[in-house]
Amino acid sequence: MEHEQIRRAVEAGDLTEAVAETARDANGWVLTFTERGGGRAPYTDHTGTEKVYHSLDQVSELARELGFDRVRVEEEF
Repeated sequence: MEHEQIRRAVEAGDLTEAVAETARDANGWVLTFTERGGGRAPYTDHTGTEKVYHSLDQVSELARELGFDRVRVEEEF
């Protein structure tokens, strides 16, 4: 989902939480959102590619901009 899509979904109550996850194919973090029905939607650019961030601070700031007070962190070892 792109920035404005997420903002609208947050306002409508369609997204319940923001989750920072380790990127599978890159060194960094991706931001995903839990949908009301339980699915996950990634934060993407206009081409549909997941955006990768190099710090949790960047991910947290973005989630706040999008309307979330908290970000759950899922780190796979």
